[in-house]
Amino acid sequence: MENKRRRRAVEALKDVLIVLLSCSAVWLAVRTPLAVPLRGLLQGEGAQLPPGQSQAEGRAEAAVPMAMAVNLPAAAGMPEGSESVRHGLRYDQASCQELFQKIVGPLAETLSSAAAPEQVTPEEWQEALTGTLGVYMDFQGQVPMPVLVGWLSGEETQLTAAVRRLALVGREEGLELYYRDEEDGSYYRCRSQATSLYSLEQALEGLTDNGAFYAFESEQYAGLDPDTLLLPDAPAPAVYAAVNPMSSTQGALASLVRDLGFSLNSTSFYSTDEQVARSGDDSVRLSDRGIAQYTYEEKDGSGLFPVLRLSNAGSLFDSVETCRQTALSAMGSRCGEARLYLMSVRQTDRGLEIDFGYSLNGVPVLLDRGCAARFVVNRGQVVQFFIYLRSYTSSGTASLVLPPRQGAAALLAGGLEGEELLLTYADGGGDTIQAGWSARGG
Repeated sequence: MENKRRRRAVEALKDVLIVLLSCSAVWLAVRTPLAVPLRGLLQGEGAQLPPGQSQAEGRAEAAVPMAMAVNLPAAAGMPEGSESVRHGLRYDQASCQELFQKIVGPLAETLSSAAAPEQVTPEEWQEALTGTLGVYMDFQGQVPMPVLVGWLSGEETQLTAAVRRLALVGREEGLELYYRDEEDGSYYRCRSQATSLYSLEQALEGLTDNGAFYAFESEQYAGLDPDTLLLPDAPAPAVYAAVNPMSSTQGALASLVRDLGFSLNSTSFYSTDEQVARSGDDSVRLSDRGIAQYTYEEKDGSGLFPVLRLSNAGSLFDSVETCRQTALSAMGSRCGEARLYLMSVRQTDRGLEIDFGYSLNGVPVLLDRGCAARFVVNRGQVVQFFIYLRSYTSSGTASLVLPPRQGAAALLAGGLEGEELLLTYADGGGDTIQAGWSARGG
């Protein structure tokens, strides 16, 4: 009997302690500000980086151009009587990445220390590309300078232009940055005395001439956009098999939303004319074509994709990088050999619209939707996006492509004078895509 009383007393004491501990936990939760919403603590980590890759490495990879050219004048440390070297890279993403890694240090330093931009003439831009030591870079998309600087250094910049073409040029007094502002079409130069000519010379040692040239250097290509970068030989881009990676996968939508960060325990699934996943105010609809559309109904300001503070580079960079990481979490493991690149960032009446595209070995993929992914950011929250899920695998055979001279002649015969000659893949939803010459306006 005495033992029973003791057990009851012990159990009662335990109950009292549990109540006290619970009250203490609630008091601490009220008094302590959460660094992230509770919902974020209960869901998965979201976008994942490849094994062994740091955040900084992932961002630097996002900045790799799709075409590059190096100009080494004879005076740049060469024996007397040597000729200048022009080494161009087009439709070869691995080589672009290798070269970019050599110059990313001087580029990041020059961007971080660049003085205020001053407008230059097209002739001064052309001289910078061909008359002195320098590296030309073509990102294909229109990349805001705050985003480019954020990718490379994580720091803020006063430069505001959206650039596609950029040149890092060596002068005796230091490195200079030349670019074309895609918003106004004008060329600009930014000087920097914090970086040395020697750093760029060292990075570019050992390159040999491969005959690369710009359209403005040849009368035969006078009808093209003068900034078109060309190589003398016909390219041999691969033929790719293209599939919808969601069409034959059991639980495709559940797998997709899990990768996006949805908690499957609190997500309901149903079908209409599309598959639908809903978790609170967040929903994803998946069509038979592999197009996933996300919508946040904005009821309580706690959607699944808030813009994260990712660096000191500013809110524009944080918005773009949040969207890029979200796109990679959904598309990175499903797009096969394709690479995502930033196409454009623009302010609309809906909010900030951010578009990404697919490229295959440095060749842009043209889709009937215009882009591979489009995000809308409003009041610090991703409120909508669509992603077009396509997977590409090289077939091991090459596309038949005309030499550049014939391609340019065909472009001009079609009345497309003044446009760029560019190799592209056109993907209309079929199972095979081949590359061909396209015209792109300036």
